Amino acid sequence: MKQKNQLQQKYLELQMLSAQLREQQKQMQVLDNQLMDLASSKKALDDFGTVEKGKEILMPIGPGIFAKAKLEDNKDVVMNVGAGTVVKKSLDETKKLLEKQFINVQKVQTELLESIQKLSTDIEKLQKEVSSPIK
Repeated sequence: MKQKNQLQQKYLELQMLSAQLREQQKQMQVLDNQLMDLASSKKALDDFGTVEKGKEILMPIGPGIFAKAKLEDNKDVVMNVGAGTVVKKSLDETKKLLEKQFINVQKVQTELLESIQKLSTDIEKLQKEVSSPIK
């Protein structure tokens, strides 16, 4: 009876760890997407800086919707800093900010990867323990 209770407890722990692993894998995907967005934004800023003033460009209005516009300033951008507040930033300032964000996301990603690896190891160990009494 005691062995059965221990086995049930280990099985529940295994289920909890598996759920945590799935959640952390979802978080990793979100971080991957953030890194792609940041890299894409940096590339867009690099390209933006090479466009001549007065050049006709397509300005995004919404998903897949653009309007023709003339570029008046290719040295500064207006950036949303949260709570509906926007500030004017130079291209260089904006690129540096994006690079900082990129590094921070990579750091979080590294920490999350270590946690995922530990969880995977713990799950493997528990799976062996749960399956060994059955043999």
